[in-house]
Amino acid sequence: MSDLTKEEQIYIVNGQSFFAMGELPEKNIPRVQMLDGGTGLNFEQLFGDFLTYHKKEGNGGAALRDVLAHYYEPEQLSSDEAREMYEWIRARVKERIPDCTAPGCYPPGMLLGATWNAETVGAVGHALGHEARAYGVHVLLGTPNVNIHRDPRGGRAFEGYSEDPYLVTQLAPALVRGVEAEGVAANVKHFAANNQETNRLNINETISERALHEIYYPGFRACVEAGCATVMAAYNQINGVPCTENSAMLTDMLRGEWGFTGLVMSDWGAVYHPAAALNAGTDVNMPGPVAPDALRAALADGSLDPQKLETASDRAAALARKYARKPTGTIDLAMTDKAAYDAAAEGIVMLKNENGCCPLPQNAKIALHGEFCEYLLTCGEGSAGIRTDRNVSFPESLRAHAQAVQTGSFDGADTMIYVYSVAGREGNDRRTIAVSEADREAMQAQINYADARRMRKILILNISAPVDLCGLDAAFDAIFCCFLPGMQGARALADILCGAVNPSGHLPLTFPCNDRVMPTALNFPGDGMQVTYGEGIFVGYRWYTTLQQPCRYPFGFGLSYTDFALKQIRADRSEFTDTVQVTVTVKNTGSRAGKTVVQLYVQDPVSHLTKPVRELKAFQKVLLDAGEERALTFVLDRRAFESYDPNLHAWTLEEGEYVIAAGFSALDVPVCTSVYANVQSPYTCGANTSVKEIYEDAQLQKILHDFMDAHEMPWTLILSTYEYTAQDSLQKIFDLLGTAEETRQVLYTALRTVRRK
Repeated sequence: MSDLTKEEQIYIVNGQSFFAMGELPEKNIPRVQMLDGGTGLNFEQLFGDFLTYHKKEGNGGAALRDVLAHYYEPEQLSSDEAREMYEWIRARVKERIPDCTAPGCYPPGMLLGATWNAETVGAVGHALGHEARAYGVHVLLGTPNVNIHRDPRGGRAFEGYSEDPYLVTQLAPALVRGVEAEGVAANVKHFAANNQETNRLNINETISERALHEIYYPGFRACVEAGCATVMAAYNQINGVPCTENSAMLTDMLRGEWGFTGLVMSDWGAVYHPAAALNAGTDVNMPGPVAPDALRAALADGSLDPQKLETASDRAAALARKYARKPTGTIDLAMTDKAAYDAAAEGIVMLKNENGCCPLPQNAKIALHGEFCEYLLTCGEGSAGIRTDRNVSFPESLRAHAQAVQTGSFDGADTMIYVYSVAGREGNDRRTIAVSEADREAMQAQINYADARRMRKILILNISAPVDLCGLDAAFDAIFCCFLPGMQGARALADILCGAVNPSGHLPLTFPCNDRVMPTALNFPGDGMQVTYGEGIFVGYRWYTTLQQPCRYPFGFGLSYTDFALKQIRADRSEFTDTVQVTVTVKNTGSRAGKTVVQLYVQDPVSHLTKPVRELKAFQKVLLDAGEERALTFVLDRRAFESYDPNLHAWTLEEGEYVIAAGFSALDVPVCTSVYANVQSPYTCGANTSVKEIYEDAQLQKILHDFMDAHEMPWTLILSTYEYTAQDSLQKIFDLLGTAEETRQVLYTALRTVRRK
């Protein structure tokens, strides 16, 4: 039995301020402070919550905006009201962290995905959790955001890890484990399929059951299995049901199938019907303050299950009692800066490097251009926006390697570095990935000037998602994508450009050629409040490789200052039922040490279900010295070969041959081998096999023909069935003929002798 009264239960499952749950000290339930998030602590949210909690006016007003803009330069505050608010907020910060150390700004999910390195992602998780503890934040929202990169125009695409669910499952859980290890509740969001900002409040997404299970659910399940304490239910509807009211998803699957025991909270404002959401499995309605009236009335009229209310309140109380700890008040700058630096250094991707343009020589004379060439865009906007004084200057970072570095001028320079920046914004999707005409003209002018002086030309893509450069990329000798690289990104980028660090990032998503050649080209962002995920499971590289469509840069791509080659691949068996061990030999064929990512893709060439020609199922990031050769071992379990059958509502492994290819990107897979799944599955020849399948396979057709001939059955029945109702099963045919079960089994046994190719 709960130790809370019904009124207390209602109170505790309703948020009580914009970023906090209510407190009941007499019941040992402290206040739970929440905050975004996945790239660092959001001061706009923290300061606003200070004002709300202390019942002070000004939240969202001009004075607060002024304080946020000039928090690290209070002398620039423009009014007495702002200065007074600054002093009051500063005092509240000192109560939590006496030296007022600024929070760090860490790379978002897209760059973490580009690291292909779970250890690096885990270190960022530790840093985020460490800083949250310092500031007395108990639940760190969006740690991680695992929504798939369905379309690069998505406004919050930069927060997600990848277009590929397997890569997400291998990286995002490391962030969870890092945050939780610091005593802070990790929060995976937005459950589920929150892939656009346009009409994000309650938009109805029509998504196939198969796509949900193969593409959109795996990242959440992996984070649950990694121990995340909280899950955030999304704004959107899926197939007509709001995520916060989806009991099949929140209760049957999340808790029943996956075993989640933590707390489910709503996204901010995602509860449209309070009683229905609570009944479905949404434990806490955020943000606050939420009036108790709706739940009181629902409890009185019987539309709210009192047991659901009690269970939800118990989960809220348990979260508070476990995680609501006092601030530690100190930040380890060395540890947190290193985590941010390592992530950027591992995730920055070199896309082009003609004629050995980079690394730059020590005597290079550098001219920096672009709106954000002095301080890179380090983070996105909205929930992921971080205000800090710890961001590193790009020119100063370059001067650690080259003394001649200038911004906005070409005087005496022999190298132009152009920084092209594109912000990512919560609440707004991009209309196009194309460079605007104004940006194109500005970039072309700099290119022309550099060409006239025969300068090296380097392009830095400081972007929230892929861009279409409209042919301008051909003008540059080298191109680096640093995404939104966090507070240490400029230093990591400078070290890479000048050769102190060998680039090793690989793309976590495909860079399309343009808006028109994308799997979602006609299905994003939908019509009004409806969007159809018409591409199904063919998200990102699955679509490009299967339909052989061109792209600018493929998923998994990334260059190095050295070269690598795959020499051979072999499986430890030719047939399997559960697991296969695959060994791939990789060699550094260049002249310096470096890292690469060896990627394993699986294909089922002949299958009942429609499948992509390439699906990532394993990878290893490996450091090799010049000339070093190493054999890497991968273990592929049964799930690596399975697909989700929406008719059976289950994962299935088809009998037959599978191709395992190894390479350095989804388009570069130079070595492959094959293995045979010697299993019986729902598709194995038998009673439920269709006449169509038998008739269209020469070997199977002959076996059936000979069987029917031997038992004096009319072959014309097969011919007419194939012509008019080809999907009819063998069972239906033999039921019509009155064939004995023992006789049928003779045929089924004979059919199973044919190996599927």
